[in-house]
Amino acid sequence: MKTTILLMTTAAMACELRVLTYNIHHAEGVDGKLDVPRIGRVIRDARPDIVSLQEVDVRTERVKGRDTVRELERLTGLRGVFGQSMPFQGGGYGNGVLVSGQLLGSRVFPIPNSPNMEPRSLLLVETRPYRCAQDVAFIATHLDHRSETDRIAGADMANLPVSLPAILAGDLNTTADSPVFGVLMKEWANASNAEQPTIPVKDPKKQIDFVLFRPKNQWKVIETRVLDEDVASDHRALLAVLRLLPAQ
Repeated sequence: MKTTILLMTTAAMACELRVLTYNIHHAEGVDGKLDVPRIGRVIRDARPDIVSLQEVDVRTERVKGRDTVRELERLTGLRGVFGQSMPFQGGGYGNGVLVSGQLLGSRVFPIPNSPNMEPRSLLLVETRPYRCAQDVAFIATHLDHRSETDRIAGADMANLPVSLPAILAGDLNTTADSPVFGVLMKEWANASNAEQPTIPVKDPKKQIDFVLFRPKNQWKVIETRVLDEDVASDHRALLAVLRLLPAQ
């Protein structure tokens, strides 16, 4: 049974949001270098209002005990929150969100996983973006890369009922013609009106990173594009510019 998440609402006004989704591969690039400042530059140069981060390490051995989210806050000037999917190497591993405005609340929803599959989760954040006069619900996620059953479970959970205009962004590990995407499209609309490949990073052939939104009649897609950066991570980042329209 689904539980409605009750979030504060305010009078709606039109605003444009730059939404970035980026699987950062714990800040290790395809050159084998661990470089959080490089990830920070990619994000900062895109001038986002909201960022969904996947494969985020906080205080793990492989990032040498660094708090990646706090470091990206400092590098980008955005406010951050970490949503742990599982403990890992003495720290945590999961999703992150960076926002330009207020962080009003957050909650992590573990996704049911099959035996021996890596735990995944949704990170739900309520935020008042800097350039908006309305609160927005933002969901960051990273669906399983091996189990279709687990991806479908994650897609179904991502259809969380919320009382605010909402954005879902992340590495969905699936394509727009898949059954998993069909589950999502029951509730969400896709900001990419054509395939925009994000992997493999050097010569992208397939899109598995997406920005989705709802309700459809309260958002207008201004632009979507894949960033031209092919070293900092093993995914390219996807930027969507969305206009939040006044409530009808």
